[in-house]
Amino acid sequence: MNSQLIRKYESMGFDKGQMEEIRQGLEKGLDVSWYTSVNYDWFQMEEIKKGLERGLDVSSYAKPEISYDRMRQIRKGLKEGLDLSRHQELEAGYLRQIRKAKLGHVDIFSYIEQGYEPDQLEEIRLGLEHKADISRHLIKEFLGESLREIRLGVEEGLDVSVYARIHFGWQQMREIRLGLERRVDVSHYAKELYRWQQMREIRLGLEEGLDVSAYESLMYSAREMKQMRMKMLEQVKQAEHRDFQLEMLEEQARQASECVVTVSQDKMEAYITLEKGTVKSKNEIMRLLAKENVVFGIRQDEIEKKLKEAEQGTVRFLAAEGVRPERGRDGYYEFFFRTGIPQIPAIRQDGSIDYQNTVYFEQVKAGQVIAVYHEAQPGIGGRMVDGTELPAQGGQEKQMLKGRGFLLSQDKKTYIARESGKIELKNNEITIQPLLVVTEVTISTGNLRFNGSIWVKGNVGSGVVIQSKDELIIEGNVEAAHLQGGKRIVIKNGVSGGGLAVIESAEDIHGKFFESATLTANGGIYANYVMSSNMIAGKEIVISGSKGAIIGGNAAAVNGIKAHHIGNRAGLLTNISLGVSKAMIEKEEEAEMKLKKFQSELEIFEEAYRKLQKQYPPEVRNEMELYLKVEQATYIKRKQMEQQVERTKELEEKRNKANEAKMMVYGILNAGTVVQMNGMQWTAASSVRNVTVRLSNKEIGVFRN
Repeated sequence: MNSQLIRKYESMGFDKGQMEEIRQGLEKGLDVSWYTSVNYDWFQMEEIKKGLERGLDVSSYAKPEISYDRMRQIRKGLKEGLDLSRHQELEAGYLRQIRKAKLGHVDIFSYIEQGYEPDQLEEIRLGLEHKADISRHLIKEFLGESLREIRLGVEEGLDVSVYARIHFGWQQMREIRLGLERRVDVSHYAKELYRWQQMREIRLGLEEGLDVSAYESLMYSAREMKQMRMKMLEQVKQAEHRDFQLEMLEEQARQASECVVTVSQDKMEAYITLEKGTVKSKNEIMRLLAKENVVFGIRQDEIEKKLKEAEQGTVRFLAAEGVRPERGRDGYYEFFFRTGIPQIPAIRQDGSIDYQNTVYFEQVKAGQVIAVYHEAQPGIGGRMVDGTELPAQGGQEKQMLKGRGFLLSQDKKTYIARESGKIELKNNEITIQPLLVVTEVTISTGNLRFNGSIWVKGNVGSGVVIQSKDELIIEGNVEAAHLQGGKRIVIKNGVSGGGLAVIESAEDIHGKFFESATLTANGGIYANYVMSSNMIAGKEIVISGSKGAIIGGNAAAVNGIKAHHIGNRAGLLTNISLGVSKAMIEKEEEAEMKLKKFQSELEIFEEAYRKLQKQYPPEVRNEMELYLKVEQATYIKRKQMEQQVERTKELEEKRNKANEAKMMVYGILNAGTVVQMNGMQWTAASSVRNVTVRLSNKEIGVFRN
């Protein structure tokens, strides 16, 4: 039937690209009558087809007069539960911003009415979503990139009025913003006549504590500025290292004179050697030093002392010493909450995990001071023994803290929590996440769903559902509940699931023990004891402690399993699965299908692209809407291909790791335990102690640890 329909559509004059969309629709059992019209180009057909695949009401945009890019935004809106069809006359860029704004629960229509372009609306919208109001800095002549620099500055609490000016380009704005972030004096270069490359060199010099006045003149190009900056840095490095080459000089001079003045190469020290029996006065020594241009740091008391000693024998001593410049103290942050809280629980002496006495996060309250910045200090200048002054390198300022959930006070140094919640510092970024604290969760309290972290101080009863977008920490016990976490799930006491408990985490699952529960984690599963449970881990399963055991049930881990004991003496069936999982195979198959699809589509686009290039001269095709669309689509498909190739490589690396998976048992691997790896199966016929089970020569082997 499909072949007859295909021949029918081929006779209607559809080109190769259109026929490919029709063919794909027929193969998927779609009602292709929605787009089998020569009035649609194949880009429009693709958008209608995608809508049909997802069961959307394509009638709102399946119209030839609606361009493919506007169709795409309307389709995405329908998928997200939004109706954009009333705005279908707007360009795709506007539709995209309206869609994103509705999802972010902000209103940008007043800015559309004022005539702002889509790239400008992008930054206005993000500012509203991030509670960084840039409205007072809005100028219609600003490019979207310029508004981006202003928005980022407002989000970071910077004084953006320094650079939110029409005569600055966005690259210049960026250099000024980066300077403000790093707390340097941007007045040195926040001037419109500087090119952004010159600004960069001055900024880097300020960050390095250099005296940029030596090269900040407009007469220098950015390249010349860089050369001067690098030379100054080299001079600073040389000043920080002492390089003595005195012995040879002294030996040569000693043969020619009874009193020798030797100045170190860096002119920071002057030594005098007096031969035995030398008769010199202090004034004569001072004249000798002056002759060698030693005028600073003279140690007169030492000279008098050594003149007396020279009567008894040859002496060599430090007669003058310069003062080395001291680098200023770097800026630093003082935090008023515990940082560096371990991401893994504490370990007891027997190797088990102490869940009960482990701190997993730090709380702050709205209005609380969370950090104070202490500025870098200027250095202290030095001087050589010849009187030459040495400039000091100032301390380096720290970059301003980034993140969300806090405010920066007017002094630009004090950070204050904007909301109460769980606080975390990672890579110079502070994040305060909403935290819901409850005493317990039972049938009487009802289910719990929260767009943040949840901290349950007590127990979780049977029959309840808890869904947390972030972390889920439970201090007590869990019965037959359904737990879902967008990040780590920690159950300090443990789970007695009665065969009905379900725990699902996008990252790791931690718990003291799990009995009769189903656990699924994209990361690892960690416990001290597991019995009659079903565990699936995207990475590893680790059962800690000298009594740590997996008894009964099923345990599957892609990268491996570690436990002290597996199974029990009664021979309770315990199934272990290592290496490549069903989910991995499905992802690999999906990746392969996507790669083939992208290759097929790219071939069609490239063929059309070559055809149009051959058919029309550049001055004609560059004005053709179809050519421009094909050109853009070809570029996008190539990028999609590159990304998919990278994704395929990642999956290959995961498979390689999975092929190296192993089960390490430090205590007893009991008889009756069944191990499956890559389609093979091995059953422990008798109990063995302290072994590793892994693949060897394409067979499952057991090896002593």
